[in-house]
Amino acid sequence: VRAGLAPAEAALAAQAAAMLGVMSLRGEGMAADPAAAQAWLNAGAKLGSGMAFNALGVMHQQGISMPANRERAIEMFKLAAERRHHGGQVNFALAIADVLPDVAHENLKRAAEGGHILAHFHLAELYAPTQCGMAVASYKYVAEFGDWLHSPIPRAAAAYRRGALDAAALGYMQAAEMGYGVGQLNAALLLETAGARLSGNSSAEYRLFGTRAAHERQTLAYWTRAANQNMPDARAKQGDHYYYGRGVARDAERAAAAYTVAAEADANALAMWNLGYMYENGDGVRRDFYLAKRWYDKSIEANEAGRLAGHLALARLCAKYMWAWLIGDDVGESPLFFAPRPVTREEEEAAAARNDAQAPDDWEHAAAADTGEDSQDDETAEEVDESLSGNIFFIMLFLAAAWMFLPFR
Repeated sequence: VRAGLAPAEAALAAQAAAMLGVMSLRGEGMAADPAAAQAWLNAGAKLGSGMAFNALGVMHQQGISMPANRERAIEMFKLAAERRHHGGQVNFALAIADVLPDVAHENLKRAAEGGHILAHFHLAELYAPTQCGMAVASYKYVAEFGDWLHSPIPRAAAAYRRGALDAAALGYMQAAEMGYGVGQLNAALLLETAGARLSGNSSAEYRLFGTRAAHERQTLAYWTRAANQNMPDARAKQGDHYYYGRGVARDAERAAAAYTVAAEADANALAMWNLGYMYENGDGVRRDFYLAKRWYDKSIEANEAGRLAGHLALARLCAKYMWAWLIGDDVGESPLFFAPRPVTREEEEAAAARNDAQAPDDWEHAAAADTGEDSQDDETAEEVDESLSGNIFFIMLFLAAAWMFLPFR
């Protein structure tokens, strides 16, 4: 290693030396050579590589190219763990678990937080006798995120890039059955968007599953699995299948439940818009103009590109609200477009903290609190004014639309 390297260059050199050492030790891309591996790992360790320290610990532990030395192995694992190498943290924890269980547990937790699969597995083994819930969560992580030796995803991606949709779909479906969230998401997306084109022959419709019904059932299954692994947009797509009855009997209530999860947990703007539409029309949920407006507003805030569609939906909502009011339907107690903006949870917490900080311990504090209340009243009045000015647009739009349809004489 050249002397006088800059810190960034030294870090890259340490990583390169450690990786060459591990490849030499395993025989990856070259014949296995423990002596060369030790030389490269020593070079990486001198530059502070956690990977190098961990691999040297394995060599000391297993007596590879040197006499086995447990104490020296623990020392190497500790140095790797101190450099936040997840493999080193796991090996250090396993080596000291009998004598320092608390330190071992802490190192396993740190490695698990970094996504290390073996750390989750050993934590599950540790939790199993006394903490079943924690054990199940760790085992579940291993089952869902543990990588396989040969992942089909790269081959599926290559097939998709060259236009071989059949091969890509089959590759992603294989990955989906192996538990890959990305495989489930891409399999569902390909099945939904490609449809009959998967065979490359429009006359051979839905060749992969025989019938359109089977095709849509399998598509819904992959959307559901992807949604359960928190993949983006999957929950909203699951709601679409329930709403339109694709692959399952139409169930607007389950669609609304799926859209609610997508809107609240994933901040999905389309799911918010769909909820607004369902509350506006009482489809799958009880008709509620106020919730409809709230979800339309949230959709506009979450997606600036959909602002025009959101405003048109609000104008339609205004027309329906006025018609319902004219014919005597229940439209609620307060005006729809002139009500103050709903207070968010963050604003409630901030107001509570502000009130606690201004607790009136004496008359001066009481006077200050009164002043604060006046300012809060002013803020509320400003919000009402903003709501008025912001929503007059929709009233004017509705009146203009009505004027366009009036007969001229």
